[in-house]
Amino acid sequence: MEENSSSSNGIEGYLYCISPSARHGGEAAQCFQTFCVLSGRHFSQWRHKEDLVPLRSGVLDLDYNVEDTGRQVVDVKVLYTIRLYSTTDFKKEVLMGAESSEEIAEWFRAFTCSLGKPLDVIPDTWPSSASMQIGCFTEPHWGDSTPTNALRMEVESPLIQMQKERPYTSLGTPGPETPLLSENFSNGGTADFHTVSPGTVPKWSLVGCKNGLRFFEETPDSLFNYNKLPVTKAVGVVKAPADQIFNLIMDYGPERHQWDHMYQSASIIETIDGHSDVLYLCLRHDWMWARPRDFCLSRYWKREENGTYSVFYRSVPKWPLQPGHVRAYIHSGGYIVTPLKGGPSRKPRTLVEVVLEMDVAGWSSLCGTWFCSYPVHLRNSLLSVVAGIREYVSAQRVNSSVTIVKRLSMEFMCNHFQRCNTAESFATSTPFLNTEELDEFHDATMDQFSECSETASETFSIHVETSKPPIMATSTPTACPQQGIFDMPYFKGSLSRGPLKGGKHCFSEPESSNFLLRGSNFFKNCSMVPAGEPVCKLVAVDWLKGKDKIDNVAGHPHSLVQKVLFNGELFFFIFNLQVPYTPNYSLLFYFVTGEEILEGSLLHRFIFGDDTFRNSRLFLIPAVPEGSWIVKQAVGSRAVPLGQILDTTYHVGSNYIEIDLNLGSSGVVRGIMGLVFGYISALVVDLAFFIRSDVEEELPERILGVSRIAHLQLDKAVPPLAGI
Repeated sequence: MEENSSSSNGIEGYLYCISPSARHGGEAAQCFQTFCVLSGRHFSQWRHKEDLVPLRSGVLDLDYNVEDTGRQVVDVKVLYTIRLYSTTDFKKEVLMGAESSEEIAEWFRAFTCSLGKPLDVIPDTWPSSASMQIGCFTEPHWGDSTPTNALRMEVESPLIQMQKERPYTSLGTPGPETPLLSENFSNGGTADFHTVSPGTVPKWSLVGCKNGLRFFEETPDSLFNYNKLPVTKAVGVVKAPADQIFNLIMDYGPERHQWDHMYQSASIIETIDGHSDVLYLCLRHDWMWARPRDFCLSRYWKREENGTYSVFYRSVPKWPLQPGHVRAYIHSGGYIVTPLKGGPSRKPRTLVEVVLEMDVAGWSSLCGTWFCSYPVHLRNSLLSVVAGIREYVSAQRVNSSVTIVKRLSMEFMCNHFQRCNTAESFATSTPFLNTEELDEFHDATMDQFSECSETASETFSIHVETSKPPIMATSTPTACPQQGIFDMPYFKGSLSRGPLKGGKHCFSEPESSNFLLRGSNFFKNCSMVPAGEPVCKLVAVDWLKGKDKIDNVAGHPHSLVQKVLFNGELFFFIFNLQVPYTPNYSLLFYFVTGEEILEGSLLHRFIFGDDTFRNSRLFLIPAVPEGSWIVKQAVGSRAVPLGQILDTTYHVGSNYIEIDLNLGSSGVVRGIMGLVFGYISALVVDLAFFIRSDVEEELPERILGVSRIAHLQLDKAVPPLAGI
């Protein structure tokens, strides 16, 4: 395993480049291996490490983003993939993959960190080249008064535009807070988890131990129902890396018969995306006269930033019942695979949890668990596969080392790009990631790009666009000292305000102290403290639906915001959660503050700053106080960097900023929404929006606004105002 250097300024390694046909469902999908180098915002792909000429190279503009596209099968290879694309030109994209999920996660983290940094000029110590001219253009910023097609600037830059950056920082992704963390977080001073308070974690009771596994049952909210099996989980420790166990769980080939004693056969009947599919599964006959069970399951998986893998299952009616079987149902269930600190031998260890909330169906289910032992037997047999994984792994001679991509030093990068300057082909100017001109490049085979290949190929330089200029503040919102200013009759949305507990299809404001944020001494002792009073008050919520995506609602003349435009004493923060569904839904939160927003403050810089700054600071902490296990685990309680994982658009007016968040722009979030929509009417969800503090002067952090949505009904969404 390569050691990561804290002083490194880049990352290098081999990645598969996948042809466009794989992205768009083509039958002739191909992939070939390239050597990739990422340093700051400069990214290049080479035939192999010792090549003198890159296949393509350039600076990633502020419009570029990276998406985790999950697990795909290309050229009979199981690859874990990421997509690098331009948010302004969808033809500019490249799909890259690796056979190791840990390796692609390292690349994703590096891209996320690099794209979250500003575009700066190259340090003077870097080699320059006059042979590569980079034109810089951009679209006007939201709220800008310049013409739509106005040309911003045209400048000539050196070969590389990059900046010295600090070591990569961990960014939270949607998911649960795991009880045991890797060693990197055990030494103090590096952990940073914005989470909900421990009181919201579900309680589990130990009910037994068998085969080295511990069995737990979730404490029910109501009296025990003898006709329903309680939510149960089995927990065990496996001496193997987390990604190896994850691959075993995801694979339903012949190898599964060696550790899963309940498995008979399985097939993937529908692939939704790299994180979601539909699985048909048959269990073997194992109980006297009872017929074997089968399942039709929606499967969704994700990887957490700390290396934890989650695989979730729930039954869906998408496959006919097979003769001789009884269709059983999994209401919620799945695996949680968490890496642990290494023991005295420093060998990898992993905590494996499998959870089930199920109905075995048939006569045994009708008799109830009190009169028939088969439901309990089937559930416990399915939970016991953790012991099978443990024994199977211990019996195999498996190479547990994982090849992680290498961090780069400044000296290596200087030598690397000095060689590039000797290549005459760098004078070519081709738009970066232009798939129309890369078809021939993508159709090449693996053999043509082997280590021994000496054939010259066309090289690629880039055409870059500058960042959108920031909106300049013309006035500073001021506070209004009047009492009851938030009780104006204009503050009324389509969703009514309800009680904090027991509400139906309503919103409320939970206690902000349930959420943990960075305290005043965070950079000294990493202290996380309960949040204080929010900056803004939640005054209204809209639940809208329409044929098209609903955006820029606050800019409509008849919107709630425009009704109080004349006041001038309030400032609105509107969060528009756009849900791509049939039809399109939007959940809008209207937060209002009467506090004075001082010029130069973090809040002022967020309102009037550029999109790169906003995207790097905008975070959300979710929580699910009421709901099924599968939704609580999928949503989790970690802080989510909204601007870095979702396509985000900002609309700024004289008294508001509207933040449109496209929940369909991330494969991970799409998978979570697929689970949430199946249980949405039974959920209570808390959302806390905040702007992250990155320097000591900005501490302590404050919640921007907090909301609770209780038992939302899809059929009660209303059309937006005409013209929106």
